[in-house]
Amino acid sequence: MSRPGEHPVQQIDEQAAEWFARRRGERFSQADESQFQAWLQSSDAHTQAYADLELIWRDMDSMAPPQQSPVEEASANNIVHLRRRWPQRFSAIAASVVLLAGLLAVTLLVERPEYQLTVQAEAGELQALVLADGSQVTLNMGSSAQVRYFDDRRKVSLQGEAFFAVARDATRPFVIQVGSAEVRVLGTRFNVRQGADTLDVAVEQGKVAVNAGSPRMPAVLLSMGESVHADYRLGQQQMRPIAADTVASWRSGQLMFQQRPLAQLLDELSRYLGKPVRLNANALADYPLSGSLDIYRPQDFLASLPLLLPVQVSSADDGSVTVEAR
Repeated sequence: MSRPGEHPVQQIDEQAAEWFARRRGERFSQADESQFQAWLQSSDAHTQAYADLELIWRDMDSMAPPQQSPVEEASANNIVHLRRRWPQRFSAIAASVVLLAGLLAVTLLVERPEYQLTVQAEAGELQALVLADGSQVTLNMGSSAQVRYFDDRRKVSLQGEAFFAVARDATRPFVIQVGSAEVRVLGTRFNVRQGADTLDVAVEQGKVAVNAGSPRMPAVLLSMGESVHADYRLGQQQMRPIAADTVASWRSGQLMFQQRPLAQLLDELSRYLGKPVRLNANALADYPLSGSLDIYRPQDFLASLPLLLPVQVSSADDGSVTVEAR
């Protein structure tokens, strides 16, 4: 509904500007993104307004500063250029851009973290660190994390795999962003692994809320000895029991696995090899395997695989490995 004296188009442009600013703030959650998508899809006018705003913002960002021409002439040329692209809506969108600039400035000011850290575990090594509140993080090989603490929450953006031992703080939940997924806790010990098209979360102690970031997968609450596997390719997720003492066993150098599908295991093996390990045998993708492997010697496991299954293993010049039916 429009406010008194305000044209509906102007209101839509202002809404688009507000969404644009909010999506660039640290407080923007998966639930907020779902609301934004609902707003975006509820009207073609919403979609167009947001697209126009993104386009004009990119144009303004790419405008070269005047060099030898007067400022007034450069400004006039830019305005003429923009008017040619949006002859009827430029004034309304320009007003939204002014509003957007103010919203972004406020967002950046409010959202400035009080503590931040970026860390990367190189190939062939594990990286352990202690955060400002005493929380501990162990990154698996080739994984990275960006840590930011605010006055009302603690946030980690993760790529790869990590084990977390989170210091309890009821006033500041600990949120891990893994792609579109969110893992939220107060204080607990758990493992998060991002695969090529999967997400795995396993809890050693405490409780963890997991939102896989897909409308086809409901949010779940995990307790000690529970895990969830989300497969984005299939749009499915499954909760499974897990021995608490095997959670993140890779920290000891020995990865223990119980009834792990071959395709998932090979995907995980890619991390330790530092090169892709591909399965070219769909009939064996779900074949369950149990055992352990030395994460520092993944080649030994690959060499033994043909003794366990009717497969052959071949390596390419770039170091990648293919496992196919024999």
